[in-house]
Amino acid sequence: MAGRDRPRKRDPDDWFSGPGAVRARSEADEPPARVAEAEGDDWLGDDSAAGLRGGASFGANLSNRGVAITAGVVLAVCLLIGGLVLAGVFKSSPHATATTSTPPTTPAQTTTPSPTATVSPPTTTLKPGDTGKQVRALQHALAQLGYSVGTVDGNYGPATTNAVKQFQAAAKLTADGVLGPVTLAALVSALRGP
Repeated sequence: MAGRDRPRKRDPDDWFSGPGAVRARSEADEPPARVAEAEGDDWLGDDSAAGLRGGASFGANLSNRGVAITAGVVLAVCLLIGGLVLAGVFKSSPHATATTSTPPTTPAQTTTPSPTATVSPPTTTLKPGDTGKQVRALQHALAQLGYSVGTVDGNYGPATTNAVKQFQAAAKLTADGVLGPVTLAALVSALRGP
């Protein structure tokens, strides 16, 4: 019975006694580092064996390296974010950052009569495609009220149609772009003022 309690030498081919195996440790078992040292199997190299002999464990060395790497990564991320903040990337503005430029208007494009001039409205109903003096009167009237009709040329084209639609929407009328009897009455009323 005395021979049973003697420590056995570790068999390198014993798969069940490796680091992943679950077994009960007795006082006679040596720690794995000393077993590897005694057998001459130094898989970790001289540097790690020296570290193990010095009292520090291999896992603690890895843990310290992991902490150092993590701290380095955190520092790099903080520096990156700080640089972006200094560059103004995260600044918010109540105004839109995108700028749109509007082409400059020339006197030939928009004719706005002076406030003292009186503009006579058209006397008949009009529709897109019409031309002549009545369309010119409509364009002058819309320009007087602040609606852009483009060039006052006497042609009831897309710019005049859009100006009529804007006027109709502001007057709470059906915005169809046609100067019908109701829109004509609203235009005459708007030109006369309050």
